[in-house]
Amino acid sequence: MTTPNLTDRERRVLVYMSEDVPSDYAVYMRAICAAEVIETGNVRRVVRSLARKGMVKLSTAFNPADWSIAGSGYAVTDAGRAEAERIRAEVTL
Repeated sequence: MTTPNLTDRERRVLVYMSEDVPSDYAVYMRAICAAEVIETGNVRRVVRSLARKGMVKLSTAFNPADWSIAGSGYAVTDAGRAEAERIRAEVTL
């Protein structure tokens, strides 16, 4: 697989999303905004760009009581985790 061409903002968000988060968990855009990894106004665009590049994927959470939708976030894919691990030392959060 070729290495994706990631912008500085994409690299910072990808590393943030992959740190201390189990692979089956998703990160809310609100959490990325609160962490001030990048400018709040750019979070949605950057996360969606990472999704188009296959680094993250949309994940929907369900309420186990009635299986209604409880929310959604983005989870880092295996390719995204590999890329985050490769660039982690180069990225400052």
